[in-house]
Amino acid sequence: MIDKKLLHKLDVELSNCVPTDEHLNQDGLSGFFYALAITPAIIDPADWMAELFFGERPELTGKQSKDLKKAVTAVVKSSNKALFKNELKFPYNFSALDDAGFDQLWYWSAGFLQGLRLRLAFWRSGIIAKETNQASDVVSNSVDIIVALVEGDLSVLKNIDQLKSQLQLAGKEPTDELLMATLLQTLPEAYECIRLFAAQMSERLLARQEVAESV
Repeated sequence: MIDKKLLHKLDVELSNCVPTDEHLNQDGLSGFFYALAITPAIIDPADWMAELFFGERPELTGKQSKDLKKAVTAVVKSSNKALFKNELKFPYNFSALDDAGFDQLWYWSAGFLQGLRLRLAFWRSGIIAKETNQASDVVSNSVDIIVALVEGDLSVLKNIDQLKSQLQLAGKEPTDELLMATLLQTLPEAYECIRLFAAQMSERLLARQEVAESV
């Protein structure tokens, strides 16, 4: 996991720049930097710093900018260290979550999705489906699960009819509420699918770089 003290420090520095509702909170920051860390290609901070402010670019004083940069750098280093040590596992235990915990989970998921959207075309590229000659891509489907949960929009799911049929076969009425609850249980698996795909693509990228450097 990413160091919570460093995430809290970044949350504080962001609040020193803008009101708290105008930036990602600590849970959202955690999810965002999870996504940023697992993305195979390095993304220039210039392309994502504004995302911490929901896409806005507030005018900052010299001190605010300096303090914010320091806090961001510390979190990036912590997330990269966690990635290297294979510690970026799904950070929530559903059996231990209360209402406040589920709120935290939503903010984490929203931040994670915000990070994925920096390279959404990559995550939805269907690479695995093409290589395995499958009609449906598990990585793209995993991204859709997170979109549906964060935005409350079941229509993004390509397999929604299949999910409804499974519930009906189990003797349950596939209401939107039950569909969302069922979908929520698949969130850890969806995250792990995305993480493992990213790790595989990172290995391929590194191998190509090594070949290019040896030529």
